[in-house]
Amino acid sequence: MSRKRLLLLAILVIAAMVLAACPKPTPEKVVETVVVTKEVKQVVKETVVVTKEVEKTVVVTPTPTPEGAYVERPYRLAIFEDLTTTNPWSYYGPNSTVWNGYVIGLMLPSLYGYSDQRFDWIPSLAADFPTPLEQEGDYWVSTVKMKEGVKWSDGEPITAEDVAFTVNAALQLKLTDNWEAAYDPEYVDHAEAVDTYTVKFYFKKKPGLARWQFGAAMGPILPKHFWASAVEEAKKKLEGVDPNDEEAYKKALEEAHKVLYTAPADGQPTGGAFGLTKWEKGAFVQSDRNENWAFKGQHVVEYKNGAYYEEVPGWYEFCAYGDCSGDVTLDYTVGPYVTSVLHNLYGSQDAAILALQKDEVDFMLNPLGLQVGLAQQLEQAGNFRVVRNPSNGFRYLGFNFERHPQDVKEFREAVAYLIDKEFITQRLLQGAALPVYTLVPEGNGYWFNPDVPKIGQGLSREERVNKAVELLKSAGFTWDKEPKWDPDKKAVDPGEGLKLPDGSPMPEFEILAPSAGYDPMRATAAIWIEKWLNEVGIPAKANLTGFNVIVQKVFVEGDFDMWILGWGLSLYPDYLCDFFMSDSGYNVGHYNNPEFDKKCSAFLEETDMEKAREQAFELQEILSTELPYVTLFTAPILEAYNPEVVQFPYTETLDGIQNWNGMPSAVKLMK
Repeated sequence: MSRKRLLLLAILVIAAMVLAACPKPTPEKVVETVVVTKEVKQVVKETVVVTKEVEKTVVVTPTPTPEGAYVERPYRLAIFEDLTTTNPWSYYGPNSTVWNGYVIGLMLPSLYGYSDQRFDWIPSLAADFPTPLEQEGDYWVSTVKMKEGVKWSDGEPITAEDVAFTVNAALQLKLTDNWEAAYDPEYVDHAEAVDTYTVKFYFKKKPGLARWQFGAAMGPILPKHFWASAVEEAKKKLEGVDPNDEEAYKKALEEAHKVLYTAPADGQPTGGAFGLTKWEKGAFVQSDRNENWAFKGQHVVEYKNGAYYEEVPGWYEFCAYGDCSGDVTLDYTVGPYVTSVLHNLYGSQDAAILALQKDEVDFMLNPLGLQVGLAQQLEQAGNFRVVRNPSNGFRYLGFNFERHPQDVKEFREAVAYLIDKEFITQRLLQGAALPVYTLVPEGNGYWFNPDVPKIGQGLSREERVNKAVELLKSAGFTWDKEPKWDPDKKAVDPGEGLKLPDGSPMPEFEILAPSAGYDPMRATAAIWIEKWLNEVGIPAKANLTGFNVIVQKVFVEGDFDMWILGWGLSLYPDYLCDFFMSDSGYNVGHYNNPEFDKKCSAFLEETDMEKAREQAFELQEILSTELPYVTLFTAPILEAYNPEVVQFPYTETLDGIQNWNGMPSAVKLMK
């Protein structure tokens, strides 16, 4: 799935450390979970997740292949929520849940995508990289040559007409949500099929990587011959309506969207390795192998030097990002080796685990992985291997720069030194989380800057306290009684009567954080942060409250001091600017740095990948020093499988195996 997506993480915990996110699996007895999702265009959604019981599970008998190396049978996946639509227009619109994506995401091709593990930007339907952007009249344009010979599952060729049709339909019907993320109407004017396998994109203004390479070039492509009539029916709702009549035009758009989003999707052809063939609501979804899939047998090689290579023997080969030779880090051949993909619905992780142990399913799809206790249970069973991967997100402490002294850098830095992330993650959370020091996760290797300042890492409690006191004094803060480390007690002799640099008393303030019933990880962190700040005389009080309360106060009312929440992130790190540019709606802490704004503007307009990487590294350095956020920790993704049953081409990847939907086009089933 190539869409840009940022998630404001709502964490619900039932029993021991059960993490959940948007959209999320729900343990039994969970009635409701609220999620706020940040899409491009700042769309905020509320999703209600309802526990369901499984009434029917598909059981199949494997048939060995003649070679005997693996068996050809359905690949059985456990999910926790049913589909709400099979219509891809609706999926990229108001029904963009992860559960819909697990099925529909198998069907939608795009011109470009990401490489495995490293997430290099690589051609998919495209034959090569696009032509450089150049000005043509009032437009900026770029042309993409497509691979010839790729077909939809019904045998029709996938052509430039399909690309232009999808782009223009999204723009003409003013589709929102993830359609705007892909084909941003502020930048994309239209697309044109120059010939059968050449598509030309027209931009209103010069797009940077975020709007072109990681936006329109990675957008979904739908089959024109199947969807053209539905699009025309939707357009009829706009005929004769004056766009200047805002109320009438808005109503007409709503009607047009409804026509398109509810159009029948039965029998739609797939452009992927699998296509939906049967949906039994409340039980399972079946997606059969696309026998016309052109990429069957694709050979993928990634090299230690950063080069990427792929080929389909007898058709094409492609090499990028260096010399395709030398030491290899990844080498595998795509299938598909399974006959179909079955997404079986379960009401809880416990039920799915039981099915996994009974060999009724092969793998479990869960946006935030296994509960720690269930992972340990499977490890103890002996037949299962538990895989631990970093997640593409973090939890953080944010500052409100409009409330003094949070606008003082030394104050924020002192707070950062006092927070012992290793103690929180290793001692308090018993390894259920990992410390984070920068806003780009380490697993997002191309964009991660390993050299950012890691404030406080490895320091003792005494060193942290001494450094915090030193910073506060250097900025003009004073105490009636200065805090000092007591070597005999091995504890702080607390400070009292902290004064601001102007001599006035330090005001009391609260740290908004999710309650223990909602997320014990962040609740625990908030309590200890309160304790550590109080030790040096900073009068902070943790207010553990509901997730919706925090969102209302921080993102709507602006009535807050500090807050603790979390973000799920896109791979392309333009969110660095979304969060902290002075004019961004998501800069709720009101961080204002003209130099940072200037560098962000250059980053968002950059069209060269290497230069953008250098700029992203610089932005991370600034933010790790300026500290509008103190990043706290991330929860790793835990997944389990039986290696005697399932063979993956690799298991180490950002956001886990589930991020690639269980790798159905490359997985091999051994029995």
